[in-house]
Amino acid sequence: MLKFSQINENKTFIPDPSVIKKYASYIIPLYLQGDLKCEGRMIDEWLEINKAKDREKNKNVICDLEILAIKNIFANPMSSLGYAQLKLDVEKKCPKLEAFLKNQLKSTKFF
Repeated sequence: MLKFSQINENKTFIPDPSVIKKYASYIIPLYLQGDLKCEGRMIDEWLEINKAKDREKNKNVICDLEILAIKNIFANPMSSLGYAQLKLDVEKKCPKLEAFLKNQLKSTKFF
């Protein structure tokens, strides 16, 4: 009974990785092309996680590059408040993502 004498009621927040991965997938090509800057190790980690043979195994793993990609638009998708903002934007058909990508595409030399 001594083992159960102390109750820990810490609440941990675990976001849905599929929402974060899907949202970040639109921004990550900008890092791969060099339009947005990040450390090389982040790109290497993302490429390692998304190899064809490991993709199914890592479908619930969120890497640093995906978090960094979403931080261009929201404060922090890994907090409950940031994730709520992200979900709200997804429900409204991603207007913030569209505005961000539109500005990025206008600033490139190809458009």
